[in-house]
Amino acid sequence: MTTLERQVAFATTEKRKTYPPGSIRFDLWMCLFSGWFLLGLYLDGWAHNHGRVDDTFFTPWHAVLYSGYLAVALRLMFSYARNTFKGYDWMHALPVGYMAALFGVVIFGFGGGFDMVWHQTFGFEENTEALLSPSHLLLALGAFLYVTAPLRAAWIRKSARGWRDLLPVVLTLTYLICLFTELAL
Repeated sequence: MTTLERQVAFATTEKRKTYPPGSIRFDLWMCLFSGWFLLGLYLDGWAHNHGRVDDTFFTPWHAVLYSGYLAVALRLMFSYARNTFKGYDWMHALPVGYMAALFGVVIFGFGGGFDMVWHQTFGFEENTEALLSPSHLLLALGAFLYVTAPLRAAWIRKSARGWRDLLPVVLTLTYLICLFTELAL
């Protein structure tokens, strides 16, 4: 039996209960896409605060926000599918710290659909109402879970050797502050 045949046999008969290796590169891609999402979040907040939004859900600001979310979701789902096909167990198919991010993507996706229905039914909230609307709370929870994934991954890995390895941590903490301050505005 060749090495390739053994690898295929292993992948098809025995699911791996370990996690695929994480990397700084993967963390940086997630930081890039999370930054794109947060840019959309700030643009949307700016548009609402400056009267640039009529009573429709489909705005250029939402397009930036949701395309950033889509980039995060596609990156996670692609990695999840690839690692599942490699033989990793479905609960261990993403690097350490990233399964919660996948759940966050699902929560945010559900919250986005709920948000669209909410706005079409009740209109757009202002001030504290916007912060406490059920759809926005779901969106905030989902975003928190996937934006903070590089921080969780680095925390669990504990193998940082320099600033290059800590860049995703610094970016994630910055994004977390941005997320909380945008929600408070």
